[in-house]
Amino acid sequence: MDLSEGSRPAFASLIERHKGSIFSMALRVVGNREDAEEAAQDAFVRAFRALSKFRRDAKFGTWLYRIAMNVCLTKARQSRLDVTSIDASAEDDVDSAPLQIPDHGDNPDRLVERSEFKDRVQNMIASLPPKYSAVLTMYHMQDLSYEEMSETLDLPIGTVKAHLFRARGALKKLAITAFEPQELR
Repeated sequence: MDLSEGSRPAFASLIERHKGSIFSMALRVVGNREDAEEAAQDAFVRAFRALSKFRRDAKFGTWLYRIAMNVCLTKARQSRLDVTSIDASAEDDVDSAPLQIPDHGDNPDRLVERSEFKDRVQNMIASLPPKYSAVLTMYHMQDLSYEEMSETLDLPIGTVKAHLFRARGALKKLAITAFEPQELR
């Protein structure tokens, strides 16, 4: 696929290939469907306009994902007016293991409970500062490696790991206060 001339059909094909993952990431970072659709569209427009700057030493998907993540982080910052810093308290938390939720079968009641639980956790993730919701989304939901996250966010790997550590700690504290102890088992 030749993108050197900004071929619209070739770019349309790339949009088709990546639109699902870009929208999914946007939805998790910005927290609502309308803003996610707007962020995804904006990311594709920005990518098309910057196509001449795309260096072929990186994968197109990583480059596009980085543009989309930057758009989403900006949108999330703009939409979150009341953000509290949680850096200090998260650093003090020694136990940073991710919350483990066992699967207890597929009966309808449990499916509804899990769906509600998942929605509550996603809302908690969306309430975190954008840099934390971004790394949680990228690592746990998009299955990106530290290296891919580092490249996408243009941060050193150590900083990515620190953000992920703090994000997990912040999410854990939110979960402990939001859920009954039996819900966390």
